[in-house]
Amino acid sequence: MNQVYAMRVFVRVAETQSFRRAAQQLKVSNALVTRSIATLEAHLHARLINRTTRNLSLTEAGTHYLEGCRGLLEELDHLEGSVAGTEREPGGTLRVVATGSLSPQALTHLLDGYRRHYPKVRIRLTLAERMPHLLEDGYDVGLFIASPAPAPGAAAEIDSIELSFATQRLVACAAPSYLAAHEEPRRPEQMALHSCIATPSEQRGPTVWHFIDSDGDAQPVTLEPSYTVNSPLLVRLAAIAGMGIAVLPESLVADDFATGALKRIMQGYTVDESQAKVSLVYPRRRHLPAKTRAFVDYTVGHAGCPADVLPIATHAIVAHDMRLAQHAS
Repeated sequence: MNQVYAMRVFVRVAETQSFRRAAQQLKVSNALVTRSIATLEAHLHARLINRTTRNLSLTEAGTHYLEGCRGLLEELDHLEGSVAGTEREPGGTLRVVATGSLSPQALTHLLDGYRRHYPKVRIRLTLAERMPHLLEDGYDVGLFIASPAPAPGAAAEIDSIELSFATQRLVACAAPSYLAAHEEPRRPEQMALHSCIATPSEQRGPTVWHFIDSDGDAQPVTLEPSYTVNSPLLVRLAAIAGMGIAVLPESLVADDFATGALKRIMQGYTVDESQAKVSLVYPRRRHLPAKTRAFVDYTVGHAGCPADVLPIATHAIVAHDMRLAQHAS
């Protein structure tokens, strides 16, 4: 059995969810696809695919094997291409997971710029509130606010770069209807008298908002939110509905300020933005797939980051492509 070829067949079947479509794309017979999967399952002593007359789904073993196959085949293609000097232009599907609180404009601008440079890459974007396990969940890269809290066991498998292009400016705000019924707070300590809306603390401890006065002195406020939800978008809607005071990325509520749906408060203070920086995370591999390596390069260049922000193990992979920074604009 040509196991590498069988793995490629399996990946195509899993991605198309069809033996027939996989055969069409690979330009082989349906019988060859069926035989390759059967041979692979026999070799592994495990069923990878559940088949019925109407649909196809992966077993738990199949899901795990799929992600391993993707990584191995991408690394193999990259290795062979780099050795032969014939590595193809990045292509395929780049699976990106990003925090829902990232500026939509900044994220769209980044992905659009990347696609313009690499039109053969298709992007599949998923919004999430917490960073998943990149490898097990099948993502190539992630964009998250602050130091990402990886899934258990994932910390040793990722590298992280702090970016500057998408740093979020946080602002305190509330709906006019809420402020009409409650005296508008002017100082941080007055927040304790109000209903507050917040996202859960990453550390599962108390919610703390950090305000900084005009002298640069920090004034943290520990709160017991009346409403906690793990989506900045739902925090925004709750604030518009008059449920209380929220601290949100300014880019998320700029239109609401313009229309009067929300009002910025505590304007004599700024909100500490140290927890609102964006990190780019990606699997720690010796040979990153071309599409992933190109995205890391492009994003670092887009953010205007110097080369020394890259993890040491990654320099050898991406340093030769830092010229992409010239195209960030």
